[in-house]
Amino acid sequence: MNLSIPAGYYSTQGITQYTNVRDVSQLLDMWVHKWTPLLNRISWGPESGGLIIEWVHEHLGWGYVETSAAIATGGTEFVITSGSGDGTSHDEQVKQIHPGTLLYALGAGGEQSGNHAWLVVSTIDTSTTATVAFLSSTTASIAASTKLYIVGSFANEGSEPDRDVSRKRTLLSNKMTILRKDIQITGSQAATDMHAVSNELTHQTRLRLMEMQFERERSILFSWGQARSATASGMMHGAAELLLAQSAQGWVDDATTSLTESNFNDKYAECVDNGFAPNVIVGPVKHIRKFTAWDRDRVRTKVDQRLGGDYISQYLTDTGHVVDLIALKKAPVSFLFGLSTDLIKLRAKKGRKLLLQKLGLKGDFQQWQLLSEYSMEMRSVAQGAHLCWTILA
Repeated sequence: MNLSIPAGYYSTQGITQYTNVRDVSQLLDMWVHKWTPLLNRISWGPESGGLIIEWVHEHLGWGYVETSAAIATGGTEFVITSGSGDGTSHDEQVKQIHPGTLLYALGAGGEQSGNHAWLVVSTIDTSTTATVAFLSSTTASIAASTKLYIVGSFANEGSEPDRDVSRKRTLLSNKMTILRKDIQITGSQAATDMHAVSNELTHQTRLRLMEMQFERERSILFSWGQARSATASGMMHGAAELLLAQSAQGWVDDATTSLTESNFNDKYAECVDNGFAPNVIVGPVKHIRKFTAWDRDRVRTKVDQRLGGDYISQYLTDTGHVVDLIALKKAPVSFLFGLSTDLIKLRAKKGRKLLLQKLGLKGDFQQWQLLSEYSMEMRSVAQGAHLCWTILA
């Protein structure tokens, strides 16, 4: 009798380590469930081996600068206001303009009907003072803090290169967090034939995974950052915390308690003016229902004698952008989010995206744990890519 295992056949003898750890992260890549409609729209980015995740951000500016003082009709220079729009320094703001840059502003008492004014930059010094000249017949009195919009930086034939205007890089980060679900199965439970459950471990793992994914979706929105220590769990920064920090900006509403169509469109337009278009509106059923009420007179469906009522799953904003409406199960009513999901990625700790580990036998039961370590990369929060209402009732 030949007891050797034929070549090419599976053999448990070939497994020498990690027999009690199973990487089941592929389940997350295939995950789509009605309980987690937002999570179904968020993809996974590259894994990280660090204690935190990091990404680089560079802001090109808003396409305008502001003058710190009034410019008279005969004015020949102005100083750029620090923090024009995005809170960046003088040095970063001035990198948007060059000798030859054409600026447009709306003034008062101008030569043109409507008080339109155009200025050309000739020099820029180290104190962020720009020497300018009004184009012929376009002079106007320009008030302090007026936006000077950048039309273009035009070069003359044979002109020399300008100074380096590489933007200052900002290193953004988020903390790692760990979700864990524990499974215990007694010896008697494992040996009992149960109705409709052929394998208790498989059944419990599936339910704990659903529970974990529900919490993962909530963490994207509502997690509040906390540093990991010997006595405290690490928690990542969620969308609510990141957007509450932007409450002074036009894309975060911390004053409205009753959502209206005009209020929604006004806030959404803020994001569009920033160069972004959030693609999903996420919140509790109470607020998502309102979009159907606003659109009731415009609902169009095929005539069907078996169907009555009305319902919309998408909304066309007055800026021409279509947003998907996502109602969350049992969500806090105070928050409503507008998210650009292409700028949001979940980032797993290397090798710990999702693990099923057998912890061993204790008494007459076996212990298992389902574990996932991850964080969230959310880009362009301070540049108005996402919007939020924080005190809806």
